[in-house]
Amino acid sequence: IVEVKPLPIENKPADFTGAVGDFDFKVTANKTELKANESAQIKVEVNGKGNLKLVELPKIETPAGLERYEPEHKENIVTSLGGLRGSVYDQYTIVPQYRGKFKIPPISFSYFSLEDKKYKTITSDAIVIDAPLGKTASEVDNAPTVVKRDVISNAKDIRFISTQADLQPRIVKSDFLGSKLFYSLLLLPLLAIPLGIFIGAKKKQRDSDIIGNKRRMADRLARKYLSEAKKQLGNKEGFYVALEKALHNYLKAKLHVETSDISKDKIKEILQQRKVDMPIIDDFIKVFDDCEYARYTPTTNVMMEQEYNKAREVLTKIDKQL
Repeated sequence: IVEVKPLPIENKPADFTGAVGDFDFKVTANKTELKANESAQIKVEVNGKGNLKLVELPKIETPAGLERYEPEHKENIVTSLGGLRGSVYDQYTIVPQYRGKFKIPPISFSYFSLEDKKYKTITSDAIVIDAPLGKTASEVDNAPTVVKRDVISNAKDIRFISTQADLQPRIVKSDFLGSKLFYSLLLLPLLAIPLGIFIGAKKKQRDSDIIGNKRRMADRLARKYLSEAKKQLGNKEGFYVALEKALHNYLKAKLHVETSDISKDKIKEILQQRKVDMPIIDDFIKVFDDCEYARYTPTTNVMMEQEYNKAREVLTKIDKQL
């Protein structure tokens, strides 16, 4: 019989979530200075030996003006005679909305050490993200103003009335009646009637094409959300950040889901509830995956063009079914 001792209550940290073993904890950024339309990755990582599969990683908090996307969770765990060993981490993508310095506050991770038989807490350092380029917060909030200037008088612009004008009446002979222009204007209303009937019939036919109209509206909506991504074609970093952001904004607009709440499983669940076909849902998730993988793999302009067309097509299909 194996007797399992309960963990002590005394000195138990408030943020303890059940991690037992011996671990290291760190929060790192792949870069802390960003250019315009550039993103950074923040990694929250626990590694060591213990019940790694049950570890709950703490979440980072970002200040206003620093947009944070749902993290990508990864596990690298091996099982040996001594137990589980390896690492788990969450990787966040962050994008500044305007220029400035943004401080990500420290976070802590608590666990019970089997070696020392006591609770331990590791606190990370604060991370400062510097975005020196782009608009300021006030420029984003304030509309441009109109500058008023005084009118400058210029004597050359004014001529006095002449009191000795030599004016003679000019008689113009009109050849309008019977001219080609006269008959053209006379026949124009007669030609306009069948043309108007033809245009009206085409409009009526198009208005009655419900499926075609819905497809055209869906395509216009997809192009609207993907407009920024199209501008960034050829710029790998900017393109995939803009593409991923477009997908999130589309979901927020159509499904009323906040960006911070979005995960891939939740996306699938909500789209299934809205009766979207499963192959279309899989294509949508595939575009999300491609945005993540592209940051770490070589990408050509042709591949970006194909990814843009794939995203536009899947948004059009989803919009037709919602």
